[in-house]
This record gives sequence, C-alpha cells and structure tokens, in this order.
Amino acid sequence: MSVQPYKTADGLQWRVRWRDPNGKMRSRTTANKREALALDADVKARRFRGEVIQRTSRDTLATTYEEWKRLYAEQRLSKKTRTRYEEAWEPNIKGRHDHYTLAELVSEPQIFEEMLAEMDARGVGNETQRKVMVAMSSVFKAAVRWRKVSVNPVLAVPKPRAAHKRVPRPLPPMVIERIRLQMRRRKTRDRTGARAIADACLVTLMAYAGLRPGEALALTWGDVGANMLTIDKAVSIGEEEDTNEEADTKTGGVRFPPLVEQLAADLADLRAARGDVTDADLVFPARDGGYWSPSQYNNWRRRVWKKAMNNLAEGKPPQPQLATARPYDCRGSFVSLHLRARENPMEVAEWGGHSQRVMFTYYAGVIKELRGEPELSAAEQIARARDAVIEVERRELDEMMADLIEHPTIMSGGGGRGGGGGGRRAARRFYAPNM
Repeated sequence: MSVQPYKTADGLQWRVRWRDPNGKMRSRTTANKREALALDADVKARRFRGEVIQRTSRDTLATTYEEWKRLYAEQRLSKKTRTRYEEAWEPNIKGRHDHYTLAELVSEPQIFEEMLAEMDARGVGNETQRKVMVAMSSVFKAAVRWRKVSVNPVLAVPKPRAAHKRVPRPLPPMVIERIRLQMRRRKTRDRTGARAIADACLVTLMAYAGLRPGEALALTWGDVGANMLTIDKAVSIGEEEDTNEEADTKTGGVRFPPLVEQLAADLADLRAARGDVTDADLVFPARDGGYWSPSQYNNWRRRVWKKAMNNLAEGKPPQPQLATARPYDCRGSFVSLHLRARENPMEVAEWGGHSQRVMFTYYAGVIKELRGEPELSAAEQIARARDAVIEVERRELDEMMADLIEHPTIMSGGGGRGGGGGGRRAARRFYAPNM
C-alpha cells in the first residue's frame, strides 16, 4: 500500500494504492493528504479484519434503479407500491438526475438537496418529493447490500415535511341518507335503474360497513353474507390487491364488518336490479364486467359524488365543508355509528381495518364527543335518518343537517348555537332515544 501525490490541472491530488484479495491493484484518489492518510489507515484496518474493501462504483443512478426494480421492487413490493414509486420517479428523476454515478452522489450529498430544490421550483408537492426520496433511499440501501457503495447518503438528507393527515370528521347518517336519496333519484340511461342504485349503494357501503373505496370496488356477491361482509381484497389501478399491502396504515388480513339491515336491503335491491348474477360477480363491475380503472373511479367522483355534495353544500344554511368531502370520508361515519352504539372501540377498529393507534389518534375526538351520550344502535340511527329525509321538507332538513354536523352530541341537547332554533329542536327530536 502507498500514498502518492500527483499533479493535475485542478492542482495537487493524492492517490492511495493497494492490492485486493485477488492480487489486483486498486486505487482511489482524494483531494488532500489528510484524507489520503485516513483512507490508507482504513484500508489497512479492513485488511487486518478480513473485510472486503469497497471499490468506487461507476454505476449510474439510472442503471442501479433498474437493477433495484428487477431484483427488489418486483420481488418484494406490491404492485400498488411499485406504481406509486414509479409515478414519483419517472417525471422527477428519470432523464433529469439519474445520470449521476453512485460515487458522485455519495461524495457530494448536496446533489440530493439540489434535486429537491429543483422539484420544489417546478411546483412538485412535498408528498411526491418524499416518495422520491423514499425510493432513492431504498435504491441506495440495495446498493450497499450489493457492495456498490459503502453508505446510504440519503439517510442524512432532510426530507420534506409530510402533508398533514385529515382529521376524520364523520358525516352524520342524515347526510349519508341525503346523498343516497339524491343518487337513487338520479336519471341515468340504464333502464333497469341499477346504475343509480349502485351509486347510492357504493356510498352506504363505505359509510355503514367502513369499506375503503378500493375495497368496495373489489367486493363480490360471494363476500356478502347474511349478517356480515368478508373484506379480503381491494382494487388498485383496475386490479385486485391484498389489503395488507401497507402495514403502516392497514391492519391487514381478512375482516368481517357487520351488515346492518338497511345496507343489507340496499344490496338486495341492487342484486335484484342486476338480474342474473353469481357469487363470483363483482357488486360494482365496470361496463366490461371487470374492475374499475382509476379514471373510471375519478369520473364517478367528479360526476356523481361531487354533484351530490355540492347540492348539499348549497343548502340553507350553507355547509361549504361538504363540498370538499371525499368518498373516503364516509368511513368515519361507520366508526361514529358503532361508537355511539357503545360497541367496543377495539372491535370497531378491527371491523374498519384500523390499527389501535389510528383509532385512538384520529378518532379520539369522536370518542370524547360521545362520552356520556345515550346509546342508540347503528340500525336505529340509520332508520331515523332514512325516514327523516323522506318525510321532512328540504329547508328543515338543511337546518337539522347543519346542527348535526356542528354538534355531534346533539342527541342529548348538549352545547348550543345561540340557544338553538327550530332546526336544532327538530334535530334533538330526531335523535332523542325515546321519540
């Protein structure tokens, strides 16, 4: 081994030379004598311990990413996760920053922060930037295993802040029932009326059984039992995927949420309208009989869901927050219904596919609001809401809905808004345990 200075156009540099276990001469260049001596000492120590001395990798980020996809991502990650990473990587790294060698990125970690700054200048959101860096870190973690580099430089890079998670604000059953009624009355070109019934049923499945949109779209008639549903799959990018693909947000495995009688009746109506279906058929098939594609789901959100929510948001008094509600928000209604019915929170978490951490972090406010409130079964809450939206005039429904959204504990008459008005008194009567 030796440490040798030599002159270059950029000034004096230092080369460290040694022989590997196969007898081949290796070398590495440093910018100054101190780094060269430190490297020389490190090489000697590694040889004494019998460790492999890392070679400077000439692999580029582009070639290593392709190797990572083939050897790791396609073997270990779900298709949904791979797609999520690719959608972040392709427009932001490929052809822009993947020409760098791994050695350059290890020796000049500032390049990563320049990547983030460039994405920020193009208006790329924090969440996408985080996905890029998570994928980048996984690529370098694999490169370390493959002895292309000795360290993962991404670990030291400050990551963009994650977007704040939306705190669940459950929609009262009256809101769900008004959405359902609008959708069922919607005019469609389908002569059987099945499409309008299906639109409404999709909402009640999410609200009254706690299904995620992808889980509802993967449901088959064989998953619908007499008293419960079987949830063991979900749709992503038009295909079926296992629900345990994201252990950080889902409890995984099969779950069996209860089937309340009103939801069972909605499903029975839909099956009758569909005609001759089998247990293997999807409850919500696309026009070709297969799974919905992402564009089909987005079209449904825009043309059906959004239209219904905007109509409710424009009531008197207006409820602008309803205009921003997502179909996914219906899951909070399921949790609220069963907590109000005094079901065990741990059991409710299991039915909804939540972890205990999620239940007590994001639904702690709901649990607190319902503390001390009279018990009312989920079926009874839905039944009263379903009757009210048919029997009560729109103006009074708007007032009742506004009070129920603003005061979740209205059934006991707690709280108030300026002493309460006719809508608030009507809402208390609606939710009173002994009408």
